[in-house]
Amino acid sequence: MQHALLVVNPHSRNGRAEELDEAVKLLEASGIAVCVRLSQSAAAMVAEIEDYQRKDGIVIVAGGDGTISAALSSVYKHQHTLAILPLGTANDFARSVGVPQDISEAARVIIAGKRERINLAQVNNKYFVNVAHIGLGVDVTHELTPETKKYFGVFAYLGAFIRAIKRNRSFRVHMKADGWQCSVKAIHLAVGNGRYYGGGNIVDEHSTVLDGQLNLFCIKPQRWWQLLLLGPGLRSGNLQTADRVICRTAKEISVRTTRPKELEADGEFKTKTPAKFTVLPQAIELIAGTIPRPDTNKV
Repeated sequence: MQHALLVVNPHSRNGRAEELDEAVKLLEASGIAVCVRLSQSAAAMVAEIEDYQRKDGIVIVAGGDGTISAALSSVYKHQHTLAILPLGTANDFARSVGVPQDISEAARVIIAGKRERINLAQVNNKYFVNVAHIGLGVDVTHELTPETKKYFGVFAYLGAFIRAIKRNRSFRVHMKADGWQCSVKAIHLAVGNGRYYGGGNIVDEHSTVLDGQLNLFCIKPQRWWQLLLLGPGLRSGNLQTADRVICRTAKEISVRTTRPKELEADGEFKTKTPAKFTVLPQAIELIAGTIPRPDTNKV
């Protein structure tokens, strides 16, 4: 019988206890012995993963992107096989790895047991899986509240974005990426490891957690209505030809700002600039659905 440690963020679990219980029943009926642990904090969750000694077992994280991000260090350190049950608002990591938003369907992905080795990213030695950002993206996160996310779901991100772009504060940034460098004024900079962020926006139309690459895009200052016109490009990940946007793909990226700026990744504060980003190809084994394959024709 296969064994699994299921660590649950009880705050994400609120209102979804029945769905989670049904998922556990499906897993157990398939022959997976599930040990359930409710973790009241990120530190408690990490401690549970650290104590998990089953080499043949899997670690299932039930929560949103922030919960998954908090578990990455221990999962990578002990080379556990990771699986997820998405309980967050955006669940962008689940989208990136082909795991359905429906909890029972996500449990069936775990039962199917398809394993992939995926990229992991680091910024100043802190791990993340989706996107790290400074500027406008951080302002959007500050505009979000647990209440708005609860009542409006992914639409809360749109409202937060509109409120944030009206402030439109610029900063000077110097970027280096695999031998290329550039210094510009910007209002937003993002570095993506995964495919999705911000409730379903795509980092780059070619991005995937399987390609061993990071994707950078930097938005120069512009009027708020011009930013709104960028919306379709942000949603589809097609920004390569957009005016006043710089895009780059690299394995290592350095970012420096005139003054230290707050940097968030996977929806959580991680560090401040200056920041060094690196990608760890095939770092974690994950039980996944259908993941977009790398585009071998991309220049």
